[in-house]
Amino acid sequence: MKQRRHLPFRLTAVSTLVLVAQGVVGQAQEDAAQAETAYAPLLVTALNQGHTWTSGYAGHVQLGLGYTSDDNFMFGQYNGLQDDGANIIGNLHWQDFSNRESQWRLSVSDLGLDTREGRLSWSNNGKLQVNLGFDSQIQVRNNSGETPFRGSSSPLRLPDNWVTGSTTADFSQLGASLHGFDRELERDKLFAGLQLRLNDSWQLDGNLSYEEKQGTGDTAGAMYLDASSGDAVLLPRPVDYRTTEFDLGLAYNAGKLNLQARIDYSDFDNKDDILVWENPYRSRSPESAGGLGQAPDNEQLRGRITGQYVFTPDARFQFDGSYAVSEQDQDYLEYSVNPAASVSQPLPRTSFDGEAQTGTLNAKLWLRPLRKLDIDLFFRGRERDYDNPRDGYRYIRGDGSRQPEQALAVYNTSHHFISNTSGVEARYRLPKRSRLQLEYAYEQIERENAAVEETEEDRFTLGYRIQPWDNFTAKAELRYGDRRADTYHWDQRFYALLDVELINATPDNQRFINHPELSQFYLANREQDQGKLDLSWLPADHWNLNFNLLLRNDDYDKTYTGLRYSYWERYHLSASYNPSQQVSATLYGGYDRFESEQMGRAFRGGAEKNAFAIYPPLPQASDPDRDWRTDTTDSSVTVGANLHWQLAEHLALEADYSFVDTESDQEFRTYGASDLEPEDLPTVATTLHHFVASGTWHMREDLSFKLDYQYYRYSSDDRALQGVRADSIDKVLTFGARNPNETIHYVGVSAIYSWQ
Repeated sequence: MKQRRHLPFRLTAVSTLVLVAQGVVGQAQEDAAQAETAYAPLLVTALNQGHTWTSGYAGHVQLGLGYTSDDNFMFGQYNGLQDDGANIIGNLHWQDFSNRESQWRLSVSDLGLDTREGRLSWSNNGKLQVNLGFDSQIQVRNNSGETPFRGSSSPLRLPDNWVTGSTTADFSQLGASLHGFDRELERDKLFAGLQLRLNDSWQLDGNLSYEEKQGTGDTAGAMYLDASSGDAVLLPRPVDYRTTEFDLGLAYNAGKLNLQARIDYSDFDNKDDILVWENPYRSRSPESAGGLGQAPDNEQLRGRITGQYVFTPDARFQFDGSYAVSEQDQDYLEYSVNPAASVSQPLPRTSFDGEAQTGTLNAKLWLRPLRKLDIDLFFRGRERDYDNPRDGYRYIRGDGSRQPEQALAVYNTSHHFISNTSGVEARYRLPKRSRLQLEYAYEQIERENAAVEETEEDRFTLGYRIQPWDNFTAKAELRYGDRRADTYHWDQRFYALLDVELINATPDNQRFINHPELSQFYLANREQDQGKLDLSWLPADHWNLNFNLLLRNDDYDKTYTGLRYSYWERYHLSASYNPSQQVSATLYGGYDRFESEQMGRAFRGGAEKNAFAIYPPLPQASDPDRDWRTDTTDSSVTVGANLHWQLAEHLALEADYSFVDTESDQEFRTYGASDLEPEDLPTVATTLHHFVASGTWHMREDLSFKLDYQYYRYSSDDRALQGVRADSIDKVLTFGARNPNETIHYVGVSAIYSWQ
């Protein structure tokens, strides 16, 4: 096991104690007659904006052209600049306050891109406000893959001259059949909103939105009779979703009492019930096909009420409660789309007809019993309950040729959940503009149909903030959490999922799905240490230095198989320089590192699945020599700088550069079994350079010109894509996508016109 890194936590703890001691010494030396300056965050002089073409104008319009040097999917993943060539730059902002009784606002941006959005607002002196708008978004994924399947909707078909085979190497027409496809998802939303002030105490508001999400994603499917023989394929997945959302709220404000009630409704409609694809592998049935059910239609209705009551200037109560009901009653699909499939027993019902109820309650009582002491008593609760029928399903595995016997039926399970957290937080103000914080929280979670029925956790937090000098602020926090799990029922999933006939036919020492020594990390005993340190210093006029530290250690001390240990450290340093109102510069850097250790055991089924033998010869599931361990390390380095420079009254420059370098390593080791010889996975490295610059020339009061430039360089050597062709794996037909390796230049030229 790796050496645990407790030293950084000791350093953080020492820093906290030093800061607290300084405040305590200051308490002893404080002059009671001298009033102390209140704590305030450190600030530097803001940059002078110089000439701004929006000042004093009713509106402005920006029109121009942008050019992207090459097709890409990383640079344009979310900004709409994924295609090479020219695009229109179009932005419009307008407001009209000429009429005292009504005000208008209009904003439209990115008109020439798939990320365009707009909003029109009208207000009647705050008594009535109406909003109308639209919002478009796009997500672009790795577009370098290819597929032999035709069609943009289900069913996905193969070319007429397709030649099947037992493995991908037998697909003689694969090379001629492959074609590219766009893995892009577009969202288009229309929305409307209304706010109405009924009187000084009551306000009504409502919102309605309709969204369409369309495009092509990706998924994986397989056809098989059992786990020993599977024919798998990566598939383009058509996406065609419709989502309607509506909410109505009523707010009441009467000085000491504030209340808000709201009803939310959402309806999700998937136009595709199933994804069907022709089987590219050799099959006894010439019309062999596979099918995957898609996300079902569903709806949710939620009620929420929030409020606050001020008893006295030193006592205040806040609460937030909600109750939601989600329903899903879409008709079931048949067990298989394969015409050769043999079905002897139909589905147990025509639709799932399921319902889930979720309730939440958050409450906090704030008290100030002493002038320098604040106390919060808080409670957070969440409950999820299901009203779902439980049935056995003799589903056809992998669209194979026949329905399994009743003994192989599987059963759906509902997982009821209750979480309650209560605690107290105290904050005491000390001299030197300092504050000491103590917090204790107790969390209890109860689960039904889970390996662990109950977990409890105690969390202790010590925090301290101090501003001993006008130019220096420090914040430190230490947190310790101890989670204790109830008895781990390693056989629970086996009994909940499988049919009683199969259970009775299985030996007692093999009635498990996960190894009995394997603990799911969120259900396991765990000790957590966390430390934070934030420093802010103004060493001289126009300078601001910041340092941020975060350390966290999770120790699953009772776990043998599964996640046993994780560690996260994060350091961030930034420096800002503002020598004048015309110049502002910032330099920053950061380092993140995440480590984890996980244990497992390799074993086969049958007699080798006995996990409780103690005398040799040991079956594989009982043999510690068949243990394996993986140590994962992820690290990232971030460096960046930005500059704002007002060269002259009519000329401004902005520049920003960011560099990110990440590495991911996975090392394996075994403990004696001769047939277990894992190899360490190759390091995955990713590098990003992104430079953004712009210059604005204010030619005259109402006319400006702007030049934008971006340089984007992204490279990765992910082993999962490196050199992998569509037919590299015998029983998996992939996309053969390549690693992203992009060098992109973007240039934009635009004019900005403003009017009174």
